[in-house]
Amino acid sequence: MPVNRNALIRYRTIDKCLQNRRRKWTIEDLIDACNEALYEYEGMHTSISMRTIRLDLNAMRSDSLGYNAPIIVKDKKFYTYEDAEYSIANSPLTTQDLGILQEVSHLLRQFKGFSHFNEVSEMVNKLEDKIYSEQHQQASVIDFEKNDLLTGIEWLDILYKAIVNKTTLLLTYQSFKARQAADIIFYPYLLKEYRNRWFILGMKKQGKEIITFALDRIQNITAQDKELFVQHKKFEPHTYFNDIIGVTRNYAEQPTTILFWASALHAPYIKTKPIHASQKIVEEVKGGSHFTIAVIPNFEMERELFGFGEGIKILSPNNIVRQIKRKMRLMQELYLD
Repeated sequence: MPVNRNALIRYRTIDKCLQNRRRKWTIEDLIDACNEALYEYEGMHTSISMRTIRLDLNAMRSDSLGYNAPIIVKDKKFYTYEDAEYSIANSPLTTQDLGILQEVSHLLRQFKGFSHFNEVSEMVNKLEDKIYSEQHQQASVIDFEKNDLLTGIEWLDILYKAIVNKTTLLLTYQSFKARQAADIIFYPYLLKEYRNRWFILGMKKQGKEIITFALDRIQNITAQDKELFVQHKKFEPHTYFNDIIGVTRNYAEQPTTILFWASALHAPYIKTKPIHASQKIVEEVKGGSHFTIAVIPNFEMERELFGFGEGIKILSPNNIVRQIKRKMRLMQELYLD
């Protein structure tokens, strides 16, 4: 049974409502929620009829969509899920769904070799793994990196729409160093994921430089429709991260060529998975290899290099060597105290 976009928005909205057991949902409440969702996502002002919502509830209960949702009515008035853990998002894919996903997967595979395909290849791998596990009724054969305890991802959709629609935001944000949260007028430009943690890049009101906020430190977001959105004239998302590891960019510094030695044990790993795109092999030496990277030094770079422990030694420049030595002394004091 084909499902159009508006119906899918209604199903997902009803699903979110029925999962919220802190509130009792009448059919009028569900109508209002669906009307709000369709206005938010589609800009539709038309009111949904009670008959449409009743048909939606029956469709979700049935096997026609593959949901078989355990929707019940309490006190002849309030709708809820009989199973408190149920969600249509957890429903297994139908045969029709699998057929469509296979067609999409095969279509995307035809573009392999084009430069743009590199950006979606992991997505296709995830899609094919999902299809395989559903068809064979067994566990996935690919385990992608994930963080089930990740916080802040509830802001992703709001921030994405704000970037697309060029909406000024009021962020309530508290960094790890701050004693209390602060309200910040913010112009969002780019969402960035690094090591399963999400960040938003943008500019403060009356600011000049690009700043980065971690989504897991955001406490609240409010759209500021009356505030003019200001675009940073020099911000280039496609090149912003070229000279750094991670997400922290120190504007006062320029890319520095860092020379380091890697032991024979660690060098093969560094060769096959470069620390940075600028990495070069300088020479093979006794007991290991010499490499260089050209980056703007930051916290993530230090953490990356420290992660190899005794397998890496920074050789130059001197200021970076001194900084590493100082931190090693602090580590030694920490462990020997």
